[in-house]
Amino acid sequence: MSEVPSIKGAAFAFVVEKALKLLSAREVSRDELARHLPPGGLEALDRPVGLVAWYDIRIYAGLMEILRDVAGKGRNEYVVRHGEEAAERLLRKGIYPQMEHLKRMAVGTATDPHVRYQAFGRDLRRLISLRPSILNFGHLKVQDDPEYADRYVLEISDGKEFPEVLCWSMQGFYNQMAAVHGSPDLWRLDSHPRESLVRYRMTRPI
Repeated sequence: MSEVPSIKGAAFAFVVEKALKLLSAREVSRDELARHLPPGGLEALDRPVGLVAWYDIRIYAGLMEILRDVAGKGRNEYVVRHGEEAAERLLRKGIYPQMEHLKRMAVGTATDPHVRYQAFGRDLRRLISLRPSILNFGHLKVQDDPEYADRYVLEISDGKEFPEVLCWSMQGFYNQMAAVHGSPDLWRLDSHPRESLVRYRMTRPI
């Protein structure tokens, strides 16, 4: 596994496909892309993406910033939607068993609010075990929300390496996974209390 903060090819490939479409449509030039990428970053566009290979997160960030600014007219909503589409894509491919678990989450069978809360917490902890298969950095934890007794927060306490576009994309990714079990728009990216913390809060009880 790469020691550089990296993203797995299964998720990275979607970004490359979109960037290549911009190039093909001449909406962006290779020189423009090169200015947003680390040295050697353009090479990722010139060869097939290995689905199990790791790619420097700085390449992902540079491509996503270009996509947001050009295709998304500078709006982070574009990046959120990309995260939703990425989750849909991975679910269709059936690569990760954790995502298949979304279709049979136990919370849907519980009626007591506290039982639902506990069941959802167990399911969440299973789902976040997916993260090391996609990102090789950042430690994601499920925590009780100190402000709401019936909600959770997702916290990445060592999030310094997380580019802004990845944070927004992950909001869409988490919300699409929640939509599969009937809870759309469940998560929102919270303001960062400190530089190294990335936090997502539930918008309502489950």
